[in-house]
Amino acid sequence: MNHFVEPRLTPGAWLRSRLEAYVLVLTVVALHVPFLALPLLRDVGGATSGALGYTYVLCVILGWYALILTVVVSLVFLLSFTIRRVALVASGVLLALALYYLMIDSVVFDVYKFHVDAFWFNYLLTDFEGLGVPPSVIATALVALLGAGLLEVGLFYLARRLQRRGRIAAGFAATVIVAFGVGQAIHIIAYYKSDGRIVGVTPRLPYYSPITSHKQGARYAGLLPSGHGSDAFSTAQEPAGELRYPLRPVPCIVPPGKRPPNIVLLLLESWRYDTMDSLTSPHVDALARRSSLFLHHFSSGNSTPSGVFGLFYGIHPTYWSAVKASSEQIDNPLFIDMLQANHYGLGIFADSHFGRHKIKDTVFRGIPVEEKFAGGSADAKDADLNRHMLAFIDAQHAQRRPFFAFAFYKSTHYSYSYPADRAVFQPAKDLNIALAGRASEARAYFNDYRNSVHYVDDLIGDVVAHLDSLGLMDETIIIVTSDHGEEFDDNHARYWGHGSNFTQFQTKVPMVMYMPGRAPRRVNETTTHVDVPTTLIEEICGATDVRDFSNGYDLFRPLPKERPIVMTSYVNHAFMLGDDVFVVFPMYVQRYKVYDVKARAAPPSSELMRIAMEEVTRFNGQPVAGERRAATVTGTH
Repeated sequence: MNHFVEPRLTPGAWLRSRLEAYVLVLTVVALHVPFLALPLLRDVGGATSGALGYTYVLCVILGWYALILTVVVSLVFLLSFTIRRVALVASGVLLALALYYLMIDSVVFDVYKFHVDAFWFNYLLTDFEGLGVPPSVIATALVALLGAGLLEVGLFYLARRLQRRGRIAAGFAATVIVAFGVGQAIHIIAYYKSDGRIVGVTPRLPYYSPITSHKQGARYAGLLPSGHGSDAFSTAQEPAGELRYPLRPVPCIVPPGKRPPNIVLLLLESWRYDTMDSLTSPHVDALARRSSLFLHHFSSGNSTPSGVFGLFYGIHPTYWSAVKASSEQIDNPLFIDMLQANHYGLGIFADSHFGRHKIKDTVFRGIPVEEKFAGGSADAKDADLNRHMLAFIDAQHAQRRPFFAFAFYKSTHYSYSYPADRAVFQPAKDLNIALAGRASEARAYFNDYRNSVHYVDDLIGDVVAHLDSLGLMDETIIIVTSDHGEEFDDNHARYWGHGSNFTQFQTKVPMVMYMPGRAPRRVNETTTHVDVPTTLIEEICGATDVRDFSNGYDLFRPLPKERPIVMTSYVNHAFMLGDDVFVVFPMYVQRYKVYDVKARAAPPSSELMRIAMEEVTRFNGQPVAGERRAATVTGTH
């Protein structure tokens, strides 16, 4: 007998039976809420406190996790509406697996401080023995799975015995929708205000991606009580993100009589690796002939926040959420602390929404960022930015003070800006991404982009010439690179711009590092943005154990032949293992070659996966008791 074949019913009875089954399942989802809350509250731990904090957590449990389960079972009923028993069984299995996942993830997070996602499931399946999981743990996991299944049966049994299930289901559906709205509204304002008791919850919860809106956060900021005080709305007792960065205080003492080098960091927005050449960027190319040129260098992501984060923190951008949640405790990256401890003058010049991206709060906290420049176009503003930066350099030089100058040029960002008389590469055509498609026009679009690079290259040439005229080349480190690359449908897969994949066209960038006293060289090993602050801290401070504060390597020491590269985007992250890219989505892992998004990646290296696992969890954990925040530096000169 086929138990999934149901007897014939009148249309009214048939529809009524389906609705009754759907109401039953919604009631079961409602009964899940306490069991969802147990592992999720364990994950949250001490990340929040007070009435507002726990109200928000309750809204997240109801308005995110319970809402997702409600949507999932609703889709199950839509897809299998004609077979009631299939819908009931499928819903029960999915609910049991969801609860089981939260249980397992909570245990893993408690021990290792990372959440189980599709990539780590892949790790489990491809290298089970390499994980070293003892049989007792496997047995416990199987018992937990059995327990989740039995609980599901019990909840269905209980739901069938409840009266007025229709009212329960309707009330529950309304509650989760309201909870979603309230919870996300709280987060939008708290994210804008960098309120740790709210944003600190995010990295602690699996598959949680709350809404942010800089505009709405600013508009309604006054509605959220201050996070400071001793009342019910007081802040959490421990750092929200459980981030321990660095692992130990890092002394940075410049010997008396030794002047720290100046540092000039020049960033071209969206600058891809193959436009650093003698034709497109002749001034940078000339500087590269006097410098270390890294030929296989990758940004820490395909978006501005990801690229800037790795370039200043020296740790993988998968820590970005934890850093934002702990911004008050961390204050600034160790590299910035080092500069301030040694009395550097700091000149930050960038018109790039650093406030909206939270870069101001996490990288330049308490440091003026010059963002307003004269001009009606990006190229005019970049020219004015250059004038401001050169004036800053002159002022610091007059005081004989070491300085750090950071410039972020925007002309190379879509839609590519340059003066009309600087269109040296032809044919050039403005790119309309919505209408782009013909391969024959890709060269014209690319030439338009190259013209913008060529224009900014002239500005960089002015900076180098100015430093040379002041006699500062012997005491100034110059770094020229980008936040990420830019794609022009290189793989004929309709990818344009950046932020959409992790191929070399969107993530591989030029890297020129001029270091006084170092011989010019061309480096073929794979390097990444997290190596840059690592190198500078070791160069200036003489720090030796870089693992205490970085995921990177000193670029002037031996580099590994193979290493995992960790990159992030706005919504997901990826591991590059050799030439293979593994992009982690909530429910699956996308695999392709770094040089071709249409080419299938090889199976991942177990050793590189092990290294990646260690690196993305290295800085998870509470600071040692009694320490001032770990990013301690001292300096004299």
